[in-house]
Amino acid sequence: MMPMAALSGQDLSNGLSTQLRRLAADMLAVCSDPGDVPHALDLLNASYATPAAAAARARLKGDPAIASLMRERYWGPWPSQDTLASLPPGSLGHVYGHLLADQGLEPLPPPEFPPGADGDDIYLQRRIRASHDVWHAIAGCPTTVAGEAAMNGLTTEHLRWPGCALLLAADLLHRVHDGQTPGGPEVDVGLAIAYGLELGASATSPLLAQRWEEGWERPLAAWREDLGLTALIARNPFTTAVTAAALDQAGMLR
Repeated sequence: MMPMAALSGQDLSNGLSTQLRRLAADMLAVCSDPGDVPHALDLLNASYATPAAAAARARLKGDPAIASLMRERYWGPWPSQDTLASLPPGSLGHVYGHLLADQGLEPLPPPEFPPGADGDDIYLQRRIRASHDVWHAIAGCPTTVAGEAAMNGLTTEHLRWPGCALLLAADLLHRVHDGQTPGGPEVDVGLAIAYGLELGASATSPLLAQRWEEGWERPLAAWREDLGLTALIARNPFTTAVTAAALDQAGMLR
């Protein structure tokens, strides 16, 4: 009979091989098509079980403002997309509601959390995922391939989230292989990523620590000012492309 220690080591090796194959398959898919949402989400889920993700969660839990929300399991009211879009133009809720409408989405329902450390980890994961399009509104990034690349840059720098780092790498690999026409109508993915990385490094308060639900009617400009991002967002690369008209219509440039 195989010794228990050897069996455990083999099981661990098999589990790691399965995880790596899953990550590799997802990476191949999103390198070929950065808009492949199912594989992108699976990559994020698979990366969540890695040591790098555990280290990222430990850093987040060490931030007093984030830890406070996590202990409280804070989850305020998230109105429907229609209600959000009907809020005053220029408000966070108005812009966020229009972003959801463009994608045919509604805010995620409040999740349930088990007690203990597992509940802490689930809270962080669900909070980040639920806030993703709110962060789009804050950053002034559309939900295009380049806009999502910018958000991957922001999340990688701001949270050290390994899944987003992998998606960022896939964005760049696709750019190298596929290429973009210089001076074309789309924002260059490389410039978008650079913008997102700078956003993540420049925020003076963690985006994950914000109680967005208490300020849906608050002007988007006020949120950006509180986060120390007003000057940087004024240089948003998306404001100089054909996307500027659509962003302005949604209130994202105000």
